[in-house]
Amino acid sequence: MKKRESLIKKERKKQKNKKIIKRLLGIIFLAMLIVGLGLSPLFYINSIEVYGNKHYNNIEVINASSIVLGANWFRELAYDSDIKGMLTFRSTKSENNILDRCSYVKEAVVRMVYPGKIKITITERDPVAVVPYISTSLIIDNEGFVVDVGDVEGKEILPVIQGLDVNGYSLGKMISAKNIKGIDAFNKIFNVIDFVQKTSKNGNYTNNLGQYISRVDVSDLDNVLIFLDSRINVNLGAYSQLDEYKIILLQEIFFNNIDENEKGYLDLTTGNNPTFIPE
Repeated sequence: MKKRESLIKKERKKQKNKKIIKRLLGIIFLAMLIVGLGLSPLFYINSIEVYGNKHYNNIEVINASSIVLGANWFRELAYDSDIKGMLTFRSTKSENNILDRCSYVKEAVVRMVYPGKIKITITERDPVAVVPYISTSLIIDNEGFVVDVGDVEGKEILPVIQGLDVNGYSLGKMISAKNIKGIDAFNKIFNVIDFVQKTSKNGNYTNNLGQYISRVDVSDLDNVLIFLDSRINVNLGAYSQLDEYKIILLQEIFFNNIDENEKGYLDLTTGNNPTFIPE
């Protein structure tokens, strides 16, 4: 009886081992098939398309990615040990290359959409302000990332931010400044102005206050200054207390109560009775 049970156990173990071996052989075969297919001419790169680029042309983005036409997609990922990329059909290395070499790019996705075709989709940062730094100018987006450096002449007119106390920068990286909250103050001013414009009852967008702001001084966050039309200095007070009412009041005074040729200082920190001091 015991001998029979022993033989049955041995037979079961033998059958189990056979199943394990078959599964392993099946996995090995499947892996070899996938590798062979991945390294076949089917996955040679023959087409690269670029989407979302505004500041760079297609060739610049492709060169930045280091993707080469005719190369094998999976072989390149294998060289980079990009296992995740093999599973998701994305190239992490190419994405990082674009981010490192293209300062305007905020996000990059490099993916094989079907055999032989690569799609590069990028999201670019929008420049919103110029920050003076030593003998040059830094162009930043609303998160404080430096997208460009140098002479801004010929580029779109952007307001200047003063008072950030910049102590360093790197292209494509966030600006290094002691008064970094000044960027929050700058953003809040334009966000509130935009909100007021969009929610105005008459829908009048002709007098957009934001278009008249040439400079924002954030040196003192309790007394943020804006310079309108290169002739009116406005003290908005603490940026944390800036609201729609103050912007509506400023619009009313600037567009309807101050002559278009007048220069001076407008103080909005005096409650419901703002004061204007002409030059």
